[in-house]
Amino acid sequence: MTACTAESLKDQLVRQEENFEKYIERMIATNRLKADSVFNNGGVYRLVFTSGEGVEASSGDSVIFHYKAINFNTNRPYDSTDLYPERGILGTGRYIRGLEKGLSGMKTNEEAEILLTGQQAYGNVGMGILPPYAPILFEVKMLKVVKNN
Repeated sequence: MTACTAESLKDQLVRQEENFEKYIERMIATNRLKADSVFNNGGVYRLVFTSGEGVEASSGDSVIFHYKAINFNTNRPYDSTDLYPERGILGTGRYIRGLEKGLSGMKTNEEAEILLTGQQAYGNVGMGILPPYAPILFEVKMLKVVKNN
């Protein structure tokens, strides 16, 4: 990787963070979101629109949730759980790193948007129609959290 390529990637990631901040500001300004409902976990942002109840999901817990995955740059959905919810255990590597971070802390019936920078999504490999370092927006409704420990 040349210095030019590395600098371009750095610039791209900075731009993603700036775009996320503008998006979050817009959500707060339109009263769709309270400022204290935004969580940032190292390039993973969770914007809580509907608070949940019960225990918070964490590594080792079983989760059931619906999601729609959207390419943040193009605003085009590329995956969803329209018919059947996603079921899995957090911390097993089933989900991409950023989605794991975003789901952690969610509660049953919580509705949120999880924004992933390109590094927290599929990184330099991309995935299918997503180019390398593409940021992703997940619209998520957590249906159930079950503590396994």
